[in-house]
Amino acid sequence: MAAAQVVTQAAPAIETYATRDAADRADVRLAVHDTSRIEWAVSVPLPRTGEAEYAIELDLEVPANMLASHSPWDHLQEFTRLDGPDDTAPSVGSIDALRRFAVGIAAKLARTHEGFSRHARLVASPFATDDVSHHLAALEAWVAAAEQVLVGARRRLTEAPTAIEIEREARLVDEYLSLRMLELLAGAERTLHGLQERAASSAADDASTKRLRGAAPALANVDEQIADALAREMEHREDERYIEATPDSPTGLERYLDRASQLKKHFQEVLFLEAERFAVTDRFHHVVAGAVAVVASTWAFVGQLYLTKGSLSASVSGSLILLCILAGIVYAVKDRIKEIGRQWFASNVHRFYAQRIARYRAPAKTCPSRDVIARAKESFLRENERRPDPLNPTSGATVPVTNLRYRHQGTLESSPTLTTAGISRVKHVFRYDMSPLFARLDDATKPVPVFDSKMRRVRFTQAPRCYRVPIRIIVRLGRDVVSDQQGSLVLHKRGLERIDFE
Repeated sequence: MAAAQVVTQAAPAIETYATRDAADRADVRLAVHDTSRIEWAVSVPLPRTGEAEYAIELDLEVPANMLASHSPWDHLQEFTRLDGPDDTAPSVGSIDALRRFAVGIAAKLARTHEGFSRHARLVASPFATDDVSHHLAALEAWVAAAEQVLVGARRRLTEAPTAIEIEREARLVDEYLSLRMLELLAGAERTLHGLQERAASSAADDASTKRLRGAAPALANVDEQIADALAREMEHREDERYIEATPDSPTGLERYLDRASQLKKHFQEVLFLEAERFAVTDRFHHVVAGAVAVVASTWAFVGQLYLTKGSLSASVSGSLILLCILAGIVYAVKDRIKEIGRQWFASNVHRFYAQRIARYRAPAKTCPSRDVIARAKESFLRENERRPDPLNPTSGATVPVTNLRYRHQGTLESSPTLTTAGISRVKHVFRYDMSPLFARLDDATKPVPVFDSKMRRVRFTQAPRCYRVPIRIIVRLGRDVVSDQQGSLVLHKRGLERIDFE
């Protein structure tokens, strides 16, 4: 690995990402989180020495008539945590070590699932240059690897001390890993069934279908392997008396989901960074207010001097009334100067610096010194613009749109303590609530007249009424653009549907 470049002797080293391995590049995910929120998650690699800069930009272009007046910050959620923990620690003798161990094993299982999905896509891809048998063997290997990871983790758990609190935490680790294994196997089974159904139902005779039909016997073997692994895991859960998802019991399903959510939060909490955020306008409010007050007071003082000049020699009856009116005008202008100054600063602070400042400290359990791992400047702007009419851009007609622009410019600092612990990334997760749009949308379905040629009459059918909102995310490491994803966010009255990428 190339050494970090030093800019000057006095300044800290700035690491260039261009020299890093592909595995150390940023991971970017943009998706629909639930019916009302979109989510973008970015994992940024920590520098080995010195500092490293990065930037995250998200743009949403919403028709102006769809977006109600609201503050974007009030609808934004942010989570920042460490990523890539070490799961090979020599000891799991404490509760904190057990929690880090659980997150590390869960990350391994997630990578196994990603590997299975990747080779499953290559099995059906007509552009794959490797022989299909290679990918089929990889599918079996990924399932076996997942079981080996889980067996090894459970063997490590038996080495934990026999203290009551340690045993209880170890049991929670086993239950959490069991849930992750079930998710992995269920996802693999669904992917596999999708390939089998595609091979059985497709009437085409293209290269992709031929590959799938030729691989049908091997896919059946992998399916049987997954079924055996599921049976073994369900038997283990029954022996341990873990909560199960019973399809005929809504209460049981609710308890299952609640338990899974609690376990996930319990273990991932150990890696969350301690965030310190403040708005720039709040921090510099008194400074700006004082500066504007000085300007306004100077205006009022000069006005008073002018009004009182020669007033003693003027007649009392006429000048007193005029003096009162002019003094009122002076003080009214003074108050307006103060208010306009504060509003101008609040609306233009992002042009000079940022709207909000954030610092992220390492958790005390992982890094006792609580080092600052990341610093960021954030802005979330709402701007009204006009775009050419998409039906005929050359006609000169325009449509009003509202742009929501989120900007996150950060700096990561190296931490020998985290590097020693095997932590290599910082993961930012953002969720934005789009519910202010739904109140102004038409119904999710609308009746559409369709001509029935057999009956020779018109009948009505319910057609989905969807809207498409352009969305784009750009991630930079240093000066390099490492990800630029564009697409359309599909939504309707009932909520968000999906993102169609270009």
